[in-house]
This record gives sequence, C-alpha cells and structure tokens, in this order.
Amino acid sequence: MEEGSSSAAEELARGWVILDRVACVDDEEDPREVALNVAEPPRLSTLTVPAKFHALPSNPDELPYVAAADPFGLLVHTAASPSCGLNLDDDPPGSFAVLREFLPVGASNPHEATGIAERVPERVGGSVPHISNLKNVGFLTSPGTGGKDYAIAELQIEAGAELAKLIVFRSGTPAWAVSRLIRPDMPGRSNLHWGWHNDDVISFDGNLWFVNLWRGLISCNPFSDHPVLQFHQLPEHIPIEDQNKSQRDIEADRCVRVSKERLRYVEITRVHNAPVESTTVVVWVLICGPRSMSYWKTNCMAFLGDIWENETYKATGLPNQVPILAGIHPSNPDLVYFFLEHHLFGVNLYKKMVIHFVDEHYQLLQPIVRSRSLQPLSWHQVQLWKLPPSLHAGSIELSAQHASDLGNLHLKAAQLRRQEHALKRREKMIEMREESVQGLHKSLLAPEEKKDDSRWDKVQIVILAVLISGLSLLFPFLPWLPYEYLSTIVIAFSIVVGCCCIALPCALFGSNKWQTCCGESVARVGFMLFSLFVLYCLYRMALDPTLEMTGHSAPPAPADPGFAWKLMRTYEALAVVVTSGQVISWVLKAILTNSMSWKTELLLWKDIDDQEVFRGTYFGGWFLDHKVSISVVKVASFDTGVEIY
Repeated sequence: MEEGSSSAAEELARGWVILDRVACVDDEEDPREVALNVAEPPRLSTLTVPAKFHALPSNPDELPYVAAADPFGLLVHTAASPSCGLNLDDDPPGSFAVLREFLPVGASNPHEATGIAERVPERVGGSVPHISNLKNVGFLTSPGTGGKDYAIAELQIEAGAELAKLIVFRSGTPAWAVSRLIRPDMPGRSNLHWGWHNDDVISFDGNLWFVNLWRGLISCNPFSDHPVLQFHQLPEHIPIEDQNKSQRDIEADRCVRVSKERLRYVEITRVHNAPVESTTVVVWVLICGPRSMSYWKTNCMAFLGDIWENETYKATGLPNQVPILAGIHPSNPDLVYFFLEHHLFGVNLYKKMVIHFVDEHYQLLQPIVRSRSLQPLSWHQVQLWKLPPSLHAGSIELSAQHASDLGNLHLKAAQLRRQEHALKRREKMIEMREESVQGLHKSLLAPEEKKDDSRWDKVQIVILAVLISGLSLLFPFLPWLPYEYLSTIVIAFSIVVGCCCIALPCALFGSNKWQTCCGESVARVGFMLFSLFVLYCLYRMALDPTLEMTGHSAPPAPADPGFAWKLMRTYEALAVVVTSGQVISWVLKAILTNSMSWKTELLLWKDIDDQEVFRGTYFGGWFLDHKVSISVVKVASFDTGVEIY
C-alpha cells in the first residue's frame, strides 16, 4: 500500500532513498565501479562495492557495511574473509573506504548511479588506537567542498582517563592523527568517573555528533585545529523513574537523525504499568543558540493506540505490537519509519496514518554481536539517506525504480546474492548453535561425571570396609555372642559377605545403571547391618566387660536387673537412631536424584528468523523456560545429548 501520486513519490525519491547498509560485492567476472541502485521508497536501494576496494581484494568479505553517511558520501567498512564488514563487536578487524562523487549513469540506466571509492589508510603505530567499535566512527564532509574534503573521526572516552581521544583521518593526509581533548561536563557526574560509548555518529551542521542513547550527544568539529567537545543532554518525555523498563535493545526505541535541516531525536516510550496502547512516539528537535547553548523542543507525537485504530494501519494486516524504529524522513520530520515482522512502513505522526508500506519481507541481514546472537532489525540495517546534489540536481536527474520496471539484471543479481548470503549465515548460525549446545551439555555433564566417579570410589571403600572390618570383628567378639544363636549369626554374616562380594565387582566395573545402583544399594544395606552388628557386640560386652575369652557360654546376669534393662533400652535406641538415619539419608538421596540432577542458567541466542531471546534453566535434565518469545521451541534431553528443534 502506498499513498500519494506517482509523481510525488518520484519527487521524494529524487531527494532521498532507504539504503540497505549491507552492500553487495560485485562478481569478479563483472568488476564494475561503485554502483548505487535506486528504488522508490519505502523499497530498498542497494549499494555495490567492487572486490578491488576491499581490505584484501583477493579474499574479500561478502558483507561490506555502511558504517556512516553524509549527504556527499558514504563510509564503508570491509574486512578480509572469513571476517566481514557487518560486525558490531568491539575491536572489529578490517578497514574503511570512502564512496563519493556519485553521478547518474544516464538514460540507458536511469535508476543507477556510479561513484568512486578511496581506500582509507590503516591505523599503524602504537600511538594510534585500533577501531574500538563501528558505532564510534563518523564521517563528515567539509561544507563548501562538494565532498572532496572529508574527515573520519572516532571518539574514545574511557572511565577514569583525564582526557578524551579523538582519532581523526582527513582527506589529503597520509595517516590518522590522535588529539587528546578535555572531557565535556556532564550534569550529575564527576568529570573523571564516567565512560562513554556511542550508539551512532551523525554528521550535521559541520560537526560530528556522537550519540549515546542513554545520556546524550557530544558534538565537535573534526576539521578544527583545536576541537572542543560539547555535551547535549537528551530530553525526557516521561521521567526516567516512571518509564516502562523495556527488555529490548535501546536502538529499538530511540534514534537520532537529521530531518529538514535539523537534528531530531525519536523515542518510543510509555509510563510503567500503563497499557501498551498508551505507548508514545515522540519526535524532538534540537534548537541551537548562541555560545553553544541548546535545548530540545517537541516536534510531534502520537500514541500507538491511535495509529492502530487508523484504517490505513488496519489495511496493512500488521499486528498491534510495538514496532522498532528504522529512521525518520530526511525532509519530513512528521514521517517516521518502523520495522515490524520484517516489514518496513512509514507513519505520519501528525495524521496518525500509514503513508508507506510494501507487503513484502525485506531481505535484510542482521549483525552478529558477541559472536553469538543475532541483533533484531533496526536502523543499523538501513540508512534513510539524503542523496548528494549531483544525483537530483542539474540537467540529468536520477529516477527511482518502480515495481513495474523490467530489465534491471544487476538488482536481481544482487538480490540473489543476498539470499545466498542469508542462507550461508543461517547455516553458520545453526552450526554455531549446535556446537555451543553440545559443548554446554558436555560441560554440564563433566562435573556430574566427576561426582559419579567420587561416589563410586566411596561405594567401593564402604564395601571393602564392611568385608574386612566385619571379618576382623567377628572372631574377637565370639566369646560375647550367645552360643545358642551363634550359628544363625554366622549364617547371616555369610549372606551379607556374599552380597558384598557380588556388589563389589558391580561397583568396580559396572557400566549400566542397574549395576551401579546394585553396588550402591548393597553398600548401604551392608554398612547398616555392619553398624547394627557392632552395636550388638558392644551391648554384649557392656553386659559383662570382664568375660574371659575362654568359651562361648552365655555370660552371667549382672547383679542389678534394672541396669540390664536400661542398657538394653539404650542400645535399642542407638540401633533405631542409626538405622533411621541411614534409611532417611537413602530415601532423600533417591528423591533428590530423581528431581534435580543439576541446575544452571542457559542462554540460547536468537534464531535467524526470531526476534527475541529464549532463556531457560537446565533443571534435572530438562529446560524450564523463563522467557519464550519465539514461535516454536521444543527442547528435550536424552542420554546421548541435547536436541533442539
């Protein structure tokens, strides 16, 4: 669904595009120059970077990434395979290339433009830090130079460091330079006790704006001989203590972009415990005054509930869910773009209606961070880019490609390559997941196996103790045993010894569950009977401690019958306590073994088609989910391992 006339859409397309930030790599058989294939918004425009401009042309990565944009050019990050430019981890390997001087191809291919690429020198020398993160790097062209004079800058502010580092490369210079600058003042924080990480870097008004979506913006002019860092705090539509604590990444709910020659801050927010329909989309505009004074002013806002009730939103068929920010129209600050279920759509917040929507899934590639999890779609995947003046001014204008256009073989080839890359990434993620789960399962089993080994060592010791100690005590205690029951006692003792002789090999060499259980059970029963036998012998000795070891006749009764009665009751109580303690210990052990083997936290990263994290607990051999937001999850435990569907 797309509203507005075709001519109006073409007019908008001449000034801006929605650019896929993951570029394509040209085939070696067809090594073209840098190519920009323009599609009418909200469809995606694509960028193609030849392999010869990559960090290692003989082995280029397949996912070059547009790290930063300026109205006069693009900054692309590339890496040598198997690394890739699409890498939002810290310390990414690779290098940069600047794409600029875009010009239309002409009437033969009106929806394509070409440009030139310049390799940026590597950072060499111990005095120049390596790239900390692509989100810390910005690209800015000098006003009035038509994009020929540009600067690439990265801001690094470490907690506890006295000075901030601004690492800059300027066109026309051979190497990177490092400037150490005074930290800007931040309200409510000690000047040396805060660090700074960037979520994005924006070029605007001759400055680079380093964006921290939790705190604010730091601006500076990298072309200045003495740059100064200035802090601009972000506004709060709802006080932070009253805001709903979203479980999503901050990039899903906030972004900073340039629209209609002003810096805009877009936020999705709602009050804690308020209904989801009250979620508000707010657009702020930064007003800059004299002497570096600035403040934020509300530009427009809308409730998601009002947007969901609009007929234009119902016509899309999208669910009533909180979307993810994709950006803001470069020329119309009322028009904000969102992602939802891999669809990209634009909403006019003032009219609370959907303006742009294409009923097709976007083939966007999601970055992998921390080498494990896929990040959800956000403005990290697309760039709402205001085209250079050379592409929409002059006698030859670049026209947008419509859905009915035919013959664009390069775009079709790029889409096929993108699908191929997506399949490769899916296979890689599946392999990583299987390896990780198998490794985790082994690591979980290793402590249990050690415990089992230790337990069976104890079982063997107990059985040997029963055999050796029992035989050692039987013969010395014979004089105190009643002669009339001696044969019965010896037979019972022989039965216990025979059972222990059977159980000992089971404990030593048993490999299945029944053999090990047999060894442990006989050890417990044997030890319990051995304990009772020792108590009985001690009882008999207490009746007549002076008996000489000359026969087996019953000892004479003690002089005091009350003493014998008390002695018998005392040893009976000891026997009951010992027997009960061992039986209770045995029962509790069996219950706990069946109910909980071990417990550990498990985090499974996002699947290639899923947007949320499945977090569960490995409990007694089963996964108990704490949070399941993916469509189908089935996890089972078997003797051979863990299987996930």
